[in-house]
Amino acid sequence: MMMMNGGNTTMGMPRRKKMMMHMTFYWGKDALILFTGWPGVDNTGMYVLALFFVFFLAIIVEWLAHCNAVMMKSNGVASTLAQTLVYTIRVGLGFMVMLALMSFNFGVFLTAVLGHALGFFFFRVIMRSSEHQDVVSTAC
Repeated sequence: MMMMNGGNTTMGMPRRKKMMMHMTFYWGKDALILFTGWPGVDNTGMYVLALFFVFFLAIIVEWLAHCNAVMMKSNGVASTLAQTLVYTIRVGLGFMVMLALMSFNFGVFLTAVLGHALGFFFFRVIMRSSEHQDVVSTAC
């Protein structure tokens, strides 16, 4: 017969502290973003780091979209393989942003949207202006 040890075990198995997963948008720093235990409960610094990570991930996704658009001007097998590689990385990172959004944390949502907006503005509006055409081809 198994004995319970002060409420810390159930049937011989240790209990884990469970974090609540939200199914609607919420405000708060207690979130689970991308990895188990990250940023953690009551850890404001790690939450801010997670927001910066999602922000820069969204900017990188927009930069890779820009690079793919620039590479579309080239033809050939090597160019097509490079475009495929950049596209694959962009889709993978985009899925990571989407998974971060599935934390349903409103701060993560705003950070991802702002990252995509800033990336789009910088790489598609500013970099495509006529005065930066030399930079466009070397930015990737």
